[in-house]
Amino acid sequence: MRTSDVREMVRNGEEEAVIEANIYKGREIRIRNVIRRGGEVEGKRQIRDIGAVSFQPDDIWMVKGGPELRRKYLDEVVAETKRSYREVLREYQRTLKQRNEAIRAVRKGLKEREFMRFWNPMLYMNGKSIVEERGAALKELQREMTRLGEKWGKGEIELKYYTSMGDETGDEEKTMERIRKMEEAELRRGVSLIGPHRDELLLFLAGKNVRRECSQGEQKLVTIAWRLAQARQMEGGTGRRMLLLMDDCLSELDEENRRTVLDELDEWEQAILTTTDDSDELAGTHRIWLDGEGGG
Repeated sequence: MRTSDVREMVRNGEEEAVIEANIYKGREIRIRNVIRRGGEVEGKRQIRDIGAVSFQPDDIWMVKGGPELRRKYLDEVVAETKRSYREVLREYQRTLKQRNEAIRAVRKGLKEREFMRFWNPMLYMNGKSIVEERGAALKELQREMTRLGEKWGKGEIELKYYTSMGDETGDEEKTMERIRKMEEAELRRGVSLIGPHRDELLLFLAGKNVRRECSQGEQKLVTIAWRLAQARQMEGGTGRRMLLLMDDCLSELDEENRRTVLDELDEWEQAILTTTDDSDELAGTHRIWLDGEGGG
């Protein structure tokens, strides 16, 4: 999940890495993959009805960082259940790039304004599709995150999406007029100022802006809730059971919240959690401890 280069999974100084697993899917399926130093993989086997959602410590930047990160995380959720969505995103990025180049050409006096206006209909159509898909995904995420926030006794977790295309994105005439009104500002700035690439997603916990008003522990708890809601949505949208991979999700949480997270993970068929602390809350779980050299 951190790299697409399988060679990085081979420990320095070794010639190969071995991954083994037994998966139960009506029957036991044994998987054994060997990754060679040169990147060759022997024994590839895909289990199509099983998926995974991972939480990583860096995920907290979804709430702490800028809007581009929140858009990225939201697009990830949509793309997992809508296979055509990645192509819509790519087409929008192509249109946006060409429109930005047209804006700069007009700004320099190399082209007339019609040259940049040519791209407006395509910006609208692709942008509308993205905004609608994001909105539909957020409704599902909102339902599950509201349930988790209330179940955990933390109050409602709210997701609020603001689109630069306006509240009536489905109305082509009004949205196109909105795009035209941005023309002067776009020529001054040299970039497109309207479209899903400018949208914002805000998260609130019990009425507090998670980014600005919540503690580090609260921010992490909301991020965990996002990943759990994403996994539930993927199960419903794909029919696949999800494996949770939770990397260091308990640090920065107090005892009560660690217990809350562990109780929630206990409701899943399987979750793999990494931690550096042998806290009391882990009693009764299946544990494997690794020393500094990676041994058992």
